[in-house]
Amino acid sequence: MAFADQVHLAGDSATYRVNPAVKKYTLSDLNFKKTKLQNYELTQALQPLNVKGKGAVQVKLSISADLQQLKLAILTGSGLQTVNIFTGDQFAAAREQYHFLMQNLIIRQVLTKN
Repeated sequence: MAFADQVHLAGDSATYRVNPAVKKYTLSDLNFKKTKLQNYELTQALQPLNVKGKGAVQVKLSISADLQQLKLAILTGSGLQTVNIFTGDQFAAAREQYHFLMQNLIIRQVLTKN
């Protein structure tokens, strides 16, 4: 998946962009890690630590080194396949955690929501 100016996950009603006011130190405060290519990456589980196997999902958000573009995906616990958490009741807790995380990133001026 390539970096884009805005991202939209299948099933989600929101579209996200990098906030022009984002600061590198804010990304560090929010546990974003620098990759070898100097991009910023956040990987966070969307369920309690005791959930493993099929039910485990994680969100992976990457922001380019110039803080202009981003990538967003929801993956299985192993990080190998994408998951659509917006269908069915199986992922209700994961949806709630996802929305909480995204709202926190909006409040901290990392992302904007369209």
